[in-house]
Amino acid sequence: MKNVYHTEATIRPSLSISVLIFLCTVSIQLSTLNTGALAADFHISGGGGIWHNDASGSIQYKDDPAIDIDYLNYDEENRPYGWFELTHPVPVLPNLRLEYCKNKFSDRASIAFEWEDVRFGADSYSKMELKQLDMIAFYQPLSLNWIALDLGLDVKYVKFTFSAEGSGYIPDTGLSLRTAYEIEEDNLFIPFPYAKIKFMVPNTGLEIEGEAKAIGYKHTSAYDLSIKASYFFKIKVIELGIEAGYRFENLDLDQDDFNSINFDADIDLDGPFAGLALRF
Repeated sequence: MKNVYHTEATIRPSLSISVLIFLCTVSIQLSTLNTGALAADFHISGGGGIWHNDASGSIQYKDDPAIDIDYLNYDEENRPYGWFELTHPVPVLPNLRLEYCKNKFSDRASIAFEWEDVRFGADSYSKMELKQLDMIAFYQPLSLNWIALDLGLDVKYVKFTFSAEGSGYIPDTGLSLRTAYEIEEDNLFIPFPYAKIKFMVPNTGLEIEGEAKAIGYKHTSAYDLSIKASYFFKIKVIELGIEAGYRFENLDLDQDDFNSINFDADIDLDGPFAGLALRF
């Protein structure tokens, strides 16, 4: 027995979108006031590394009982991440930042659970995957040699996949299944206000920054927060850096707030991360 569903949804417009437009407008106006020492330089930078995290919370397919993620026995593991950023001094045109991470969890459950109208027995195997791509357009209303402020809009693309395999039965009919397999795939686009503040210690390569994305709409809310320290070593025309920090993320999604998804979720991801960076 195998069902595969593909859905794509975008969170509906709300007051938060008006807030995003307002923030971007203010950022543009402020950025036009920054000349000379305040003008942003042209930079290309990127990096990547490992985010050591675990998942907690719950997921629920349509009207099935909610599944406590803790009982799916997912372990803390290292997940890859990467980022790319382009900043420039051109007025009005926003800067660009891309962030990617792939979170994949799998193990055998310690309790029975329901997914897509099938009651899977204890010890059934499940896999949950969250692929995320953040596409950020931002301005730098403040850019000095010791502090920088970014404000803008992030559109987060999330590909959610959950599959379950094992023995079970269909509660509505009582039909026993020696081997059942169900998989759900959904694609989400979620807009966020975006803000980042960075402090640079003069005459050193040390930088400390905090990044925030958050939104709320009806029964849905989400945030993605991180704090990071970096140290860059200048090698001729490039700068090689190391980075480490901590990231908190929550996706509290209600299917009624989206155009067409088949699940509710309240998923927490958090843990430390570390990696390398390059800038020129």
